[in-house]
Amino acid sequence: VPADFGKHHIGAPSHGNLAFNLREGVQIKANSIIMSLNSPVIDDLTTNLHLMSLEADDFGREAVDCFIEASYTGEVDALNNGNFREVNKMGHVFKVNWLVAKM
Repeated sequence: VPADFGKHHIGAPSHGNLAFNLREGVQIKANSIIMSLNSPVIDDLTTNLHLMSLEADDFGREAVDCFIEASYTGEVDALNNGNFREVNKMGHVFKVNWLVAKM
């Protein structure tokens, strides 16, 4: 499903209806539809279980930012040696097959 939904939409208050709660106590918001189109797990959590926040305290901010940006753009430009393992793990946990295949 990689598509370019527009990186400029990341963090936009009008689109950020899904919160990723990080271990540092930080909350990153993203659009639930964009994230659901990329991840059947997120789709199930938001559509069927009606969750609007996800505990992502296993992951650092840089990895979550990269995961969200990849979901919005279909690219892994922010991937680096420091966040590779966590982004790869997120790809597996949330079943983002195209992301896992790119890694």
